[in-house]
Amino acid sequence: MTAKTVLVVDDERYIVDLLADLLEEEGYTVRRAYDGAAAWREITRETPDLVLTDVMMPGLDGLSLASRLIETYSQVPVILMSAAVTPRNPGITFIAKPFDIDRMLTTISQMLTESHTA
Repeated sequence: MTAKTVLVVDDERYIVDLLADLLEEEGYTVRRAYDGAAAWREITRETPDLVLTDVMMPGLDGLSLASRLIETYSQVPVILMSAAVTPRNPGITFIAKPFDIDRMLTTISQMLTESHTA
């Protein structure tokens, strides 16, 4: 079975690196982006199986990225992360920072399973 690809997006490099390391240990293929515009380029180049993105980033923020993703690639699940805001958008999963790693990994696994069976 091919490993699922997760695109991790955050303007804080240490967060991206931490999450990438954790996800790779769990067997995921991880791609990294450090802002919304770079993430969108990655998505259009090769669509990931899931996008895990920070909300508050300069330029194209996580909410705008998620909206664009839902409009264009509705089959790709998106998880928003933030310490400052709790978005109330239907159809978007939100994880608060600092995050519970086990909960985050469970959420990612569930969303990938659901998107595969949908």
